[in-house]
Amino acid sequence: MKASIPISVVLFLFILARPVQAQEASLELEAQIEILKTTELVQSMAQRSLLTPSYFAEKKALVARQAFNFWIQNPGDRLVSHLNVYQSLYYANKYLGYDPVNKQSYNQALGHDESVISVQYGSDQNTFYTAGSDGKVIRWQLDEGFNTPEVIYEGKHLIRNLDISDDGELILVVTKNEGIVILSTKKPGSADEEPEIAKDTELVQSGVFMPGENKVAVVTKKGELKIKGFGKEETIGRTSEKVSSMEVNQSDNDILIGTASGNVQIWEDTLARKIYIEEAFAVNAMAISSDFKLLAIGREKGDVVLYDLEHHELIRIISGHQSAITDVDFNFDDTKLLSASRDRSVRVWEINDPRKLPLVLDDHEDWVMSACFSPDGKRVITGSRDNSIRFWPVDHQELADRICTLVNRGLTKEEWVEYVGTSIKYTTTCPKNQ
Repeated sequence: MKASIPISVVLFLFILARPVQAQEASLELEAQIEILKTTELVQSMAQRSLLTPSYFAEKKALVARQAFNFWIQNPGDRLVSHLNVYQSLYYANKYLGYDPVNKQSYNQALGHDESVISVQYGSDQNTFYTAGSDGKVIRWQLDEGFNTPEVIYEGKHLIRNLDISDDGELILVVTKNEGIVILSTKKPGSADEEPEIAKDTELVQSGVFMPGENKVAVVTKKGELKIKGFGKEETIGRTSEKVSSMEVNQSDNDILIGTASGNVQIWEDTLARKIYIEEAFAVNAMAISSDFKLLAIGREKGDVVLYDLEHHELIRIISGHQSAITDVDFNFDDTKLLSASRDRSVRVWEINDPRKLPLVLDDHEDWVMSACFSPDGKRVITGSRDNSIRFWPVDHQELADRICTLVNRGLTKEEWVEYVGTSIKYTTTCPKNQ
């Protein structure tokens, strides 16, 4: 028979434990208050850095870097502060090494005479290609200072978009009035060699490479869906709707067609089915995730529809832009999605955490026409109607480190008191300046 514990003993032990529980709760509350205080300080310093004039470039940069230091050390939930910290770091970097005569910053390049219509990465981390409404296709090398453009093609026609073959050796140039042109990405062995290796003058609305083979899928001006190879073509079907974008699902070779009337058609061989979205707005851009499970649909409304290709259902609608979407892209591991817009910005969204605010890349002076992630996901390249191209590090750390390579001092004691206060002990903002 088990001996029972008297109720008086149980009550005594309960009362004895209460101070311990209260103390633990108090400590937890104090820790949360400290996190909130640090978060408030980070937000304040980031905003004050943004407000600091560009002619105080070093101070502007150091305040942004110190806000980053506190942000990194703060264990709080980063649903908002990451956005302000990123923008303060970016605009601080912009004015370190800024060219005031040409109004050009370190991450900006000019090579087109008119709007940059399309941006596409090649087969390595440093090489990408751009097309402009000036008829040029330009190759860029990030590791050569970003300011050494090489014009590999030039025509007297408007280019709609570019696409790169899977092996990175061919470029598809879709023109408005001259059909399609296929270029080689290999540098010519002599000055007489031309990058153009094939041309088809049939007028098309859009086109993309088929995966794993040197063929392209196009929708002609008459609405015919065709597969074109070197000297061969096959008609798959026909659409009566105006086509505004195309993608190919590399897992099954299904061809996806986005239309100006707001429909997405999925062509499986010669059969087509439609993705139903309740509100119909023109589909300006599409992208398929690297695991082939997600489809991002950028619409004229200014939102992005995230669609599950496996289960054929809408996941969610991502809103935030103030004007039409012009481009969308997934990063290499499908954790981030970018959207470019006519509101002059690109936004980088966390796919798995809808609560988290996107990074906002907003330094173009006109519509952002195209954008893409680098193959490793560490940068975003953008092309704009302001004729310029920009690259944007996605990682805050890269921007923070650049500040410490260019600024040879830390915050003074007086600046520390002004921006941080007296409750936190003075430390050197950049370790190398200790």
